[in-house]
Amino acid sequence: MLPLKKVFLQSINLAGQRCAYAAPADLNSFESLPELLKQFFQRCGYSGTEKAECAHIKWKNAAIRFTAGSKWKSMSCCQMNFLCRPVRLAYMSMKMYGLVPVEALDKFQDGRGSMCVKILGMFTVNDVKGKEMDQAELVTVLAETMIVPHYALQKYITWEVLGPFSLKGMISYNGITAAGIFQFNSDHECTQFRTQDRYMTKNNTYLQTPWTATAKNYVNRNGIRIPSEFSAIWHTSQGDFEYFKGEIEAVEFNHTAIAEL
Repeated sequence: MLPLKKVFLQSINLAGQRCAYAAPADLNSFESLPELLKQFFQRCGYSGTEKAECAHIKWKNAAIRFTAGSKWKSMSCCQMNFLCRPVRLAYMSMKMYGLVPVEALDKFQDGRGSMCVKILGMFTVNDVKGKEMDQAELVTVLAETMIVPHYALQKYITWEVLGPFSLKGMISYNGITAAGIFQFNSDHECTQFRTQDRYMTKNNTYLQTPWTATAKNYVNRNGIRIPSEFSAIWHTSQGDFEYFKGEIEAVEFNHTAIAEL
């Protein structure tokens, strides 16, 4: 079995090749979008920018925890998203107990979602797949429209206006459909996404669980405003459980070179 780092890099290469041969997307044509999304694009400085085929999300100070109330564990996180076909690739690594190397690959590609975890680069301790993961990973792509707004331009995502500050987004690909609600503030920033289409896994079973992603503290990076903080929260019957948080240092468009691995 290949190390997950190598699988991650090979997956980026494959997705990049496919985007290179795909029909080009429209050049940031926002006119058909709901007014909230037009305002979001304009506020964040995307008007007149080149179309995006991929996005390298650069994380720092990322942390995860596995149970509510447990201590946060620092990790490194490297992520690449592609747009012509919905692809999301996130490679994570950390040290358990300060000694044991653990790596994980969170992946949606070719219409399939998975989460694989290995220790010592060799031994698989978790490899979650199936229709529930397909839907959960696809809706995560939809949620990251907050970080990669160009997803809103893709034909596999449709929109419904719910109110002056909220939209419902629906993503459909390869026979899978998922949806969620985006919330905007009065400054035309997208600050929250919530969905019913994700699943917690426990003892090899799936439990459909409400999930929220939050984006805040927008900052200017090279003329583009991006959320500098991002978090993910499960809403369980025992209460809310924030399990991921991280800072976004930058989002680089149309560059597939990875330097931080």
